[in-house]
Amino acid sequence: MQTITLRFAISAMLAAIGVAGLVIALDYDFGTARQMGPGYFPVILSILLTLLAVSEMIGAFLKPEAQTIDWRPMIAILAAVLGFGICMRFFGMIPAFFAVIGLSVLSEKGYGFVPAAVLATVTCAFAWLLFSRLLGMPLPLIRWDF
Repeated sequence: MQTITLRFAISAMLAAIGVAGLVIALDYDFGTARQMGPGYFPVILSILLTLLAVSEMIGAFLKPEAQTIDWRPMIAILAAVLGFGICMRFFGMIPAFFAVIGLSVLSEKGYGFVPAAVLATVTCAFAWLLFSRLLGMPLPLIRWDF
């Protein structure tokens, strides 16, 4: 008898989330492709998530493999999300983007400081252009008040 692998278990959880999202989204008006209702996107997204998760479950069942978890990327990405939220709240958009990119690059060994700084600078410029200028959202670039 085959043991359940981590890959299979995670895929099963994602399939369950997809099915739950689909059940919840069916209560909303679906609309059409031309005039999408509030349920259109969640239904399509839930169906895609469920199909991808089930296909991954089948692959994990047919070809089980021993797996180890690399904790470095998981912790770095979780820290990046947390750092972004904290920096956005207390310091503004520019420090938040530098924090999220700075912490995200820790997930990959050998990623240099210069490429990370360039990526953060370009991302800040495009985020400022998109959110502040094009969308007119009043996001503070730098904030020092607590």
